[in-house]
Amino acid sequence: MGRWYHLAKTLAPDMEAIIMEEIRELPDVERADFSADKKYLLVETAGDKYPAVMTRILNICCRVGNGCELSFAGFEEQLKGVVEVAG
Repeated sequence: MGRWYHLAKTLAPDMEAIIMEEIRELPDVERADFSADKKYLLVETAGDKYPAVMTRILNICCRVGNGCELSFAGFEEQLKGVVEVAG
């Protein structure tokens, strides 16, 4: 089950693309997507390795997104129908 994280600021499309590319290259990330409105990031890890993976993802978002921070918004099942995956 994935987890949704709220993005603290709006990202430019080129930043979104770079962030997603770097996230998907991380070895323990099984799935990562932005929400349709680009306000949330959905992450699912292998073996429930969220602390280590999210530390790296937060660093990526801060670096590429000029200080963009993340905050936990909820589990995928809890927000089903409220937050939709892009695409």
